[in-house]
Amino acid sequence: MEQFVYSNEGRVLLREATSADAIKIYDMYQDSTPKSWWKEKETSKFRYDLVEKANGKVFVAILDDEVIGHIELILPPDKADPVYLIRLEIHDEYRRRKFGIELVRFSAIMMKNLGYESYVTWPNPDKSKGLYKKVGLKEIKENPELTIDVLEKKTVEIEKIEELDFKQQPKGFEIVVGCPWAEDYIWQKAFKTAKNNFLDYQGPYVHRVKRNNVTAIVLVDGNGIYIYLPKEEEKEADLIKDLLIYASNLAFEKGINNLKINLPVEISSEIRLDQLWEIKKEEQRLEMKMDF
Repeated sequence: MEQFVYSNEGRVLLREATSADAIKIYDMYQDSTPKSWWKEKETSKFRYDLVEKANGKVFVAILDDEVIGHIELILPPDKADPVYLIRLEIHDEYRRRKFGIELVRFSAIMMKNLGYESYVTWPNPDKSKGLYKKVGLKEIKENPELTIDVLEKKTVEIEKIEELDFKQQPKGFEIVVGCPWAEDYIWQKAFKTAKNNFLDYQGPYVHRVKRNNVTAIVLVDGNGIYIYLPKEEEKEADLIKDLLIYASNLAFEKGINNLKINLPVEISSEIRLDQLWEIKKEEQRLEMKMDF
């Protein structure tokens, strides 16, 4: 399926990307200040392949055979779970001309046609909230996003069972700290980025641990933390607090002193986070969702 959008600039084609578009996406970023993945052709292609292998899709906006925008989605195994929009980017020259809105709308229609029931994202509330509202996404909640400095290890009673490798991806667990969607993408990104020595990546460091007969998984992914728990334990604030301490201790041991942590507001409200670390910055991460 393809769609055309007509504008003062000309006829813009919206369609699903192909592998040949990875370099065109790279080229789009070179007209501004390229970010992380798009500084080099090799990493831009790696990123495209990573999304595809994690059951994702990329859609592009094409004007005069050049990419002027792209959107990345991760599709869950269960169609009752939400499709996760991980990135939307429009060329600097074409922003505020509704191409972002049209890309989101087009990709949402494609997902609905595939049988998915909803669509979710974590936008920047100051920059893109209005865009998503125009397409039909609604604000669900705001969760804290912390940037912290780990200055020392803290005592915590958690038993390390083993270290995990790529083939031991957790099954039957919920992500309770970190992005709760796109589990395959998160796991593959961590291990494959490290294997290819991209982006000065640190990690991944993954431990299976136990506290009071509850098994959990702790992942330190660069400067991010993910905590996996059985569903019946996902609201246990004291347990999550101890696992956060364990994770920050692990990061400290590996020479990672600056971390970014995303927590559900229901959990963060029950933990005195300022007693755990030195908080350098606290922002709000907005969750928005659309049901089809």
